[in-house]
Amino acid sequence: MSNFVFYIKLEKYLSQWLINALGNPVRFPAQSNENSVIRRFLQKLPDGAQPEMPFEGATAIIIPDSKAKDPAIFNYLGPRAKEAVTEAIEDLFRRNMWAELDGMFDGTVGLNKTIAAWCELHGIDDDYVETVRQKYYRMRNSYNKRGVFLNSLTRKKEDKDSYFKQLRTTANKYE
Repeated sequence: MSNFVFYIKLEKYLSQWLINALGNPVRFPAQSNENSVIRRFLQKLPDGAQPEMPFEGATAIIIPDSKAKDPAIFNYLGPRAKEAVTEAIEDLFRRNMWAELDGMFDGTVGLNKTIAAWCELHGIDDDYVETVRQKYYRMRNSYNKRGVFLNSLTRKKEDKDSYFKQLRTTANKYE
């Protein structure tokens, strides 16, 4: 198992979630998409460059073992490669959040409390609950604007009527 790491700057809530889920330093599962992205862009340390050192706010990520790219030799990711890894991590976070929060809103517990509890479960500080809530709202609202309703249609009759009215308005807009 490789003990070589690289450091990446992530939003604080994202770093907290990732470390809570996959340890510190972060070790992605062997066949994960994130490891594929890392392996794809690994390269040798450029001539004259110094190995990367930890910095304030950095998240350490273990370089996956690979027969094709030995981490002792291939242990450098350029700035654009780190952006690709960051994007893969953000996508993983969104998928995890959506999968776990979807279906939890049955009207008995409010959305804010549900998201706060989800953040607590995943090691995200209270300071970032609003950030996560806004991310969830933006995802849901972007679908709603395109006529893809992701909430329950059985909660209240008024919700159903409002939804179908919105669908008709959206359909007319695209005709």
